[in-house]
Amino acid sequence: MKKITSIITLTSALTMGAANAFFINPMNAMQDVSDEMREAVIDVTGERPEEIIADALLQGGGVMPQEVSKELFMEMVQVTEVEEGISGADVDESIKSMATNENILHVASFPLSKQIENVTGKPYRHLTIHNICDAVTAGKIADVDDRFAVILPCRIAVVEGKDGKIRMISMNSDVMDLMNLPKEAYDPAKEVADKMDAILEGAKEGAF
Repeated sequence: MKKITSIITLTSALTMGAANAFFINPMNAMQDVSDEMREAVIDVTGERPEEIIADALLQGGGVMPQEVSKELFMEMVQVTEVEEGISGADVDESIKSMATNENILHVASFPLSKQIENVTGKPYRHLTIHNICDAVTAGKIADVDDRFAVILPCRIAVVEGKDGKIRMISMNSDVMDLMNLPKEAYDPAKEVADKMDAILEGAKEGAF
């Protein structure tokens, strides 16, 4: 009951104006919303919690204050650890192969580490950016709000950390719940997100 009361209080605060929402990390708020709490919010407001949060942010231009912007950004990022013994180059090839397996287009890969080396003349740790896209779904997302184009297409960065470990960096798929997408855009976007998760799961093991 305490949790249900807290989420209702949260949604009430958000509906009072975007200024109030700017001091709440929406990604953390979404993580705290259980199925029971979600139903309680819908009963009270007629809207999903993520819709209320997204509306509050959009009404304010989507601008977050500087003191919480870094925290919010980190919540939007998903880090996938790659198994030991698998190189960055192996992961690059695995991502391409897994995209084919999932029937989604691997648009391009950008070997940034090689470009850095060409410019500086010095070796650089592995850093490759992969662009993966379903064009029809991307169009549906852009049609909801032009600003959503900034997350298109889906990206996976394969990074050799300063500790020597290989990781994949991608957008947290929970961000979609904050975008307040209509069903005709949300459903295909969720399918793409599921395919991206499958690619990450395979690539962390070097699967083909």
